[in-house]
Amino acid sequence: MRVFLLTMPETNPQPTPADRIFNADYIKLWFGLMFFMLNMSIFNLLPYYLELRGASPDLYGTIAGSMGVASFLCILVLGSWADRWSRKTTITVYFMAALAGNLLTIWGGEFDDLRWFYLPRMLQGVFMGVGFPIVFSWAVEVTPPNVRHLVLAWLGIGGILANSLGPTLAEVLLSLQGSLEDPDAYFWVYVMATGFQLISLAFFLATTNFHPQLTDGQASRGLLPLLRRRESLHVLAVACIFGGMFGIMMSFGKNFTASLGLQYFSVLLWSYSIGAIASRIFMRQIVKWMDQSQLIALGLSGMGVAFLFMGTTQGYPGVGSAGFLYGLSHGVLYPMLYVQFLNFQAPGEIGRGATLFQGFFTIGWGLLPMAGGAIIRLTNFPFLFSLLSVLAGLGIILQLNADRLVRERKEGGERL
Repeated sequence: MRVFLLTMPETNPQPTPADRIFNADYIKLWFGLMFFMLNMSIFNLLPYYLELRGASPDLYGTIAGSMGVASFLCILVLGSWADRWSRKTTITVYFMAALAGNLLTIWGGEFDDLRWFYLPRMLQGVFMGVGFPIVFSWAVEVTPPNVRHLVLAWLGIGGILANSLGPTLAEVLLSLQGSLEDPDAYFWVYVMATGFQLISLAFFLATTNFHPQLTDGQASRGLLPLLRRRESLHVLAVACIFGGMFGIMMSFGKNFTASLGLQYFSVLLWSYSIGAIASRIFMRQIVKWMDQSQLIALGLSGMGVAFLFMGTTQGYPGVGSAGFLYGLSHGVLYPMLYVQFLNFQAPGEIGRGATLFQGFFTIGWGLLPMAGGAIIRLTNFPFLFSLLSVLAGLGIILQLNADRLVRERKEGGERL
């Protein structure tokens, strides 16, 4: 199967992008992303599942974060291949690793040694590092080239919706079994997640295939040319911080709400989703009021304040308000930061650009929970959330420096 995917001929290797955003291929990618994120969002309950089975914060934090380690390694080893294969081939090949991770998680309930769960999480990191970013570059290729921020903002609505819907469906399934605190009941939760994962693959395979537009030997240049300017490195550092904050919210949200004596993690998630989707829906109007750089700084500031507030709350109203503010900020920040980085790249580098950005986002998503688990064990959740607000401030400084470097380059007459 794999050989066939790598060698099969393309009857229409480079279709023409559509003249509107909501075309058939974009809709297929939207649903493909949503169903895949339904699967991944259910795995945000994995740290709590491990806690129910006796794992310490250090252990469930490092297991949750091992996905980021795998993503980083895959970017180093495989990232330069992002623009060599067709989009459909790339996604399918790396999807198999994520599918294997799901199947191993289902099997993992048979083992007493919880370190087993490093393996499936790292396999999921393979796809998140070098497969998942291709969905976004594919979406850019099937839509008009002058509305990238809207393409990415609206595509992300499916993922944002899934981030709340997945854990909610999992909690409903656990409730139907009458065993919210029984780790054995999670078997059917992970089976459900795998079903969503397979549906997502069907949508990806139904989308028109695209090949990257390569010129001047771009396919052989790897990832280093994309890191040739300091402003790119600054944006990637911000993406890593951003991903880490998201990773803490998603991976530890259930553990945090449970520590407050609150049963339903979904309250935090749905408030986040409402805020994020609202900001995405009105993105066209928002960009008329502020420029890209201002929106990035505003998004980081809002996330920092949301975590500070979350550290002081005790009940559902406070948790919901903090989640809503985080969602508003997240919804604005992701597409603005993503488009800023893609605009630094050449047309034949879009796949690798998407891989680098999403890869660094995923690295943060993994590494900060690894450190966060140790911090929680030594201190508490409010202290961890305070540190995240400091990181948000650091992200603003890095973003301002990136803007300064771009201005200096333009004033010097050098092409971006």
